[in-house]
Amino acid sequence: MAQKKNNKLLSTSINKKTSSLMDDFNSSIDIDQRLIEEDILVTQAHVSALVNLKVISKIEEKKIHQGLNEILSDYQKGKIKFSKKNEDIHMNVEYFLHQKIGEIALKIHTGRSRNDQVATDTRLWVKKSAKGIQKLIQRLMRSILNQADIHQETIIPGFTHLQVAQPVSLSHHLLAYLEMFKRDLDYFEFSIHGSDENVLGSAALAGSNYLLDQNLLNTKLGFSKSKQNSMDGVSDRDFCMYFLHACSMTSIHLGKLSSELILWSSNLAGLFKVHEEYSTGSSIMPQKRNPDSLELIRSKANIIRSKSQEFSNIISNLPLTYFKDFQEDKKIIFECFDELSICLNVMSDVIKKSNFNKEIGFELCETNFATATDLADYLVIEKNIPFRKSYKTIADIVQYASSHKIKLSEISLKEFQNFEKSIKSDIYQYIDIKKSLARKKTSMSTNPKEVIKNIRRFKKFLK
Repeated sequence: MAQKKNNKLLSTSINKKTSSLMDDFNSSIDIDQRLIEEDILVTQAHVSALVNLKVISKIEEKKIHQGLNEILSDYQKGKIKFSKKNEDIHMNVEYFLHQKIGEIALKIHTGRSRNDQVATDTRLWVKKSAKGIQKLIQRLMRSILNQADIHQETIIPGFTHLQVAQPVSLSHHLLAYLEMFKRDLDYFEFSIHGSDENVLGSAALAGSNYLLDQNLLNTKLGFSKSKQNSMDGVSDRDFCMYFLHACSMTSIHLGKLSSELILWSSNLAGLFKVHEEYSTGSSIMPQKRNPDSLELIRSKANIIRSKSQEFSNIISNLPLTYFKDFQEDKKIIFECFDELSICLNVMSDVIKKSNFNKEIGFELCETNFATATDLADYLVIEKNIPFRKSYKTIADIVQYASSHKIKLSEISLKEFQNFEKSIKSDIYQYIDIKKSLARKKTSMSTNPKEVIKNIRRFKKFLK
């Protein structure tokens, strides 16, 4: 047969022979072979629908299913060699099936197109991959939560503009990232919902001439519903954008966390020490350990975000319905999935195995006057002095302490009274860093009682 001679299943009367360069240029098999499991599942479901229409017999169905299962097994064992002449995963699978079971294989494409086939395959892959990313996010969240639980009494500076602002517990700081990653779970859940529409039956664009049982297809493929418009079915790639947006948001949060830990791990801060398994040495400076794992996560996070724009550029301004442009979309979503997966795994281990310095954080709070706002509130609450006037008084006191290279706690009562006569010894209660945390009133604050509540909330959420 001609198919066996040139190893090519698909040919047309318009162009029976393409150049080898065009075969290479036109082929997507190097990329979309990752869809083989989805493609076989979709084909098996479609064949079952054709059995109901008596296009394929029960005996033929059994042979087809068996042949497809063998192809998948061969692929998993590394026994498959794909051909660029057959362009994509769909034609390669059909070619291999033809080699295994003969002419029966030529029936499987009845009533469908590669257009609705690839769209369905991709939807299944996105659903599966989004769920996989959710599990990795949850793993990272558990690593963060464990550190938050350990460091409930560890006090560090909260920063604005990278300047010491107010004392917070390390737990409270880490819990902020749990809130971010919890939102990321929701973004991926939305992408799962957006992918949960079966488009098989759209065919090339106008719908199929065969009354395919949509309920059967949805049940076999795990979709909750079918697309209502065939043209939208083959052209819609919004669900990919939802997935990429979720990847982008997660990468933003990973980049934020990476940058912070990199700053904390510097000799200037010393708040964090990256575990040796996830840091590297210098080629010339023997004393150094570099936070390369975090720097790579930060870089990869930036790349992931850029992919969303790449994808948008591909699908923007395309008329209905299907174009070869769509061939380039899967590379982007695959790359984002791969990069985000390894970033999440590495960050989970970095957080789990690395150490936070309990002493440094407290010292930074003391030497950088982190309770200055508390002192301003002292004058408001205890002395009924307007806040803006209190602010100016405390600013003068901080300037005095800074110029004399002393901590606020080292200023005598008499020195305090030189700035404001009404100040009494109770001011030292407001200087106390631990009491500063307990003084916070709002439910979302760093108050230890609120932190404990949030730790319990996340433990229940991640259970």
